[in-house]
Amino acid sequence: MTHGETDFANEAYGDELVKLWNDYNADLQQITGQTEEIPLFISQQHGFPPVGDRRALSTLTQWRLGVEHPGDIVCTGPKYHLPGRGDGVHLSSVGGQMMGEKYGQIYFERIVMGRDWQPLQPTGVERSGRVITVRFHVPVPPLRWDDALPAPTVWANGRGFEVRQGDTKIAISSVEIDGDAVKITCSGDLPASDVTVGYAMTTHAAAPTNGFYAWGQLRDSDPFVGWVTKAAQPNYAVAFELPVP
Repeated sequence: MTHGETDFANEAYGDELVKLWNDYNADLQQITGQTEEIPLFISQQHGFPPVGDRRALSTLTQWRLGVEHPGDIVCTGPKYHLPGRGDGVHLSSVGGQMMGEKYGQIYFERIVMGRDWQPLQPTGVERSGRVITVRFHVPVPPLRWDDALPAPTVWANGRGFEVRQGDTKIAISSVEIDGDAVKITCSGDLPASDVTVGYAMTTHAAAPTNGFYAWGQLRDSDPFVGWVTKAAQPNYAVAFELPVP
């Protein structure tokens, strides 16, 4: 499933996707006679809204569905790192091929090999003073920064990580990789409650050349290379938001 741009503010988007998945299973199993569940593979969108400093509900939903429906719905990850067509919304032909190669890799892992593949995604959040630590499931360690991608203009010090209290931004002074975690050091003391940490959720006033409106720089070390494009394809961190306890 590759869409979600015009659903960026659709609060019913998640329920609609689950209904679509259920309908596929009900209809196709009746036609084919198969008994196994048909999984839904979905990737995140990063092209809408194409306006600075806004966050897409559909992008967050595409990740959360994989967490809420493990084994049935699989978030294959983001697309912000793939080559775009130059309009900040659509993939280029090569970008489309790379997306297909990643879908194929994950399909092979989950369906052919029967392995419990999960994207590069957060597994927990903790705080200590001004430092927020986000721990990740890392498909192929170690974590790395992709400096070939430009620093996000709104959250440059966070390399795509974002911290807020409600809708108020909390400045980040630095981020660092520590094993399977990223430590986010804020510029001031954190409020006692209502703090949220996110990643690659905020759209920017302009997309980078042949890029998208929201992105980050965190990836793993997967050596996978696409058969058609011959391009290296590590796994990039999903866009997410989580409360900070």
